[in-house]
Amino acid sequence: MQVPWNIETVEIIITKHFALGWMRKWGWDVAFLREMIRSAYKIEKIGKQKFEICVNKSGYKKIITVYYNTENKLVCITGSAGAKRL
Repeated sequence: MQVPWNIETVEIIITKHFALGWMRKWGWDVAFLREMIRSAYKIEKIGKQKFEICVNKSGYKKIITVYYNTENKLVCITGSAGAKRL
């Protein structure tokens, strides 16, 4: 899927829930998150501004994000682990 953001220039914002719940568990930082989004095997639009980003790093992981076009911001809301690759 063609994404509406440029991963090099988009501002990535992380919610407290995602940072404390998932990023800490996975041992990721913001730079690594950007790299994982860049190498995602599937990005699916699931709403008007909401996207599901599926990555494969030490197992399958899913990141739920919202993209605000006017501000060029990608907000990472939550994640999940153990998603099946289709």
